[in-house]
Amino acid sequence: MKAITSLPADTTLITLPARPLLELVCLAAQRQLTATWLSLAAILVAQLNPPVFSLNVKGGPTPEAELTIQQLLPILLQCSLTYLGAGNAMENVSPVCDDHNDPIYACP
Repeated sequence: MKAITSLPADTTLITLPARPLLELVCLAAQRQLTATWLSLAAILVAQLNPPVFSLNVKGGPTPEAELTIQQLLPILLQCSLTYLGAGNAMENVSPVCDDHNDPIYACP
């Protein structure tokens, strides 16, 4: 997971920049929306606008990053709203604690 969540300047196993990875995450979310894809999308969007550590440099996203968000955000929104708009969508999601038989994971 470090390879995905690290800052862009870090050396990682995954050498793709955030944009191509975000495109892949959007494709995967269209096929089957999960919290994992939405979480990864949030991490990658944050990497498109890295923090500025200098007071002399103006912060903010690059024009390429803004274009990426303009292109990919509608995809994420459409598949999310389609999934959540289906009848009983929220009721069909099983809580995490239902996936475990161990009493330590029991729901209150």
